[in-house]
Amino acid sequence: MSQWCEPGTAAVAYADLIYHRVRDGMLINDWTVDWSKEPLTHSFYPEAAAINLPLPGEGADVFRGVAGNAPEFLASLLHISYGITGVRLAINRNDHMPVYRNAEYAKWGRTTASGGGRYCVDFYLVDSGIGHDQLDAGMYHYTPLRHAWELLTAGDFTGRVARAQGYARAADRYLIMTINYWRSGFKYNDFAYQATAMDVGTVMATMAEAAGDRLASSWDMWVNEDQLAPLLGLDQTKDGIYAVQAWGNERDVNAGCEPDVAAFPGRVTSNYPGTIDFTTTIALQNDMMGFPQRPAELLPNAVSDESPNGIAGNWWSDLMRRQSSFGRFTGRGFGKEDLLGLLSRADRVSALVAPPSSVVWEYLVYVARVDDVEPGLYRYRPFSGDLELVSTEDQSEFLASTYFLKNYDGKKAAATVIPCANVYECARKWGVRGYRLVNAVIGAACQALSVEAARRGLGSGTALGFDAEAHADHAGLDKESMTPMLMIMTGVDDPLSGQFHSNATARRLV
Repeated sequence: MSQWCEPGTAAVAYADLIYHRVRDGMLINDWTVDWSKEPLTHSFYPEAAAINLPLPGEGADVFRGVAGNAPEFLASLLHISYGITGVRLAINRNDHMPVYRNAEYAKWGRTTASGGGRYCVDFYLVDSGIGHDQLDAGMYHYTPLRHAWELLTAGDFTGRVARAQGYARAADRYLIMTINYWRSGFKYNDFAYQATAMDVGTVMATMAEAAGDRLASSWDMWVNEDQLAPLLGLDQTKDGIYAVQAWGNERDVNAGCEPDVAAFPGRVTSNYPGTIDFTTTIALQNDMMGFPQRPAELLPNAVSDESPNGIAGNWWSDLMRRQSSFGRFTGRGFGKEDLLGLLSRADRVSALVAPPSSVVWEYLVYVARVDDVEPGLYRYRPFSGDLELVSTEDQSEFLASTYFLKNYDGKKAAATVIPCANVYECARKWGVRGYRLVNAVIGAACQALSVEAARRGLGSGTALGFDAEAHADHAGLDKESMTPMLMIMTGVDDPLSGQFHSNATARRLV
């Protein structure tokens, strides 16, 4: 198993593994989840000094559409995207009985979807201290538990980030997104790298709901893990560096003025010792070593200081209402305008993560009950605004054969959307960085579509584990150019299904 693939080929080999997963299985097919040793769905540094912040309320800049960039604004954005927003209790076909009767198993809601509910993203801030009086220069970790910045070490390290990434100038501050692999791996083993890569995109999409097109092309996923992981005190086999985002103004860097990095306080990711490093993850992370020349089409932008556009008027309530349907579809249909609205919103947000010139995507759409659309299989090309008919044959039995869990009743979905992308092309051109980028784009599309569904009063639910190969064959796709990535079911939820949501934020819902 240690010779799973040749060095430099892990991205393509892993894409093959995921694509043929149903037919051939993964490297590990007898995994048993030990829920008694479940890792936390967050990490924290208990010995670090914490700068606690007020939860963003009615007058917060992030809710007023202000183009902020200071640490308090960023923390508000992260609270909105990844913070604990309340307790959610809904009768569905996914949760086990203890969720409904034991407080220790309560589901704490977040606005962002995560594969298996594992929430594997961590956020680090490298701040120069310039342009605000909220934090001293230093490296910080955002903790959603306390809505606080945890100080890891003092000093201005923005120049070191800039040089690691090959930037000519340094920004006032950098927000860095990382992934903890065991947080997902304890549940999904070899499949975790796929699930977590999409988690990055779901966060990006939620941030875009609040900050709009200010964020266009600002997530730099062409990362130098060899330098950034040690800077953040992380082990590359256990935590990956996924995106660097520049905020504030830019300035020249004087390398001679940088302080030494002091030892970080201890980090807690689980109440139980021990993790397993999976063969696939090790191979993929080994291929992240080195820092090849950045492709011209992947040059990042700093976050714009212009007033944001592309923000829905009631986006906060839409985010709070977003949830997975998990078997609550009624079997009723909805309008063509709604279906096209879901796809259009997914396009717009995906393009903020990566331009269509670098990552190419489209959607297979299985229509069952959509007004003014004949049932059948359709193709939707990005920004086209309409559906192309592929087949008018009944698709219900085929769809049922490609998803195997009982937490959804796909036959009651009004339409099933299969996002597809050029994952093989990007993996061959750009290796693991390309593989991560494609998955982030599709993750962003998924989150954007689910929020838009909530905005329109519709339900949605996403399946990571489905038969991608069968969908490609069924639709006549060549996997080398366009590969099915997710299965998103949309429909009308039963309004009488029992559910309870509390609001643990400082912003009332409209």
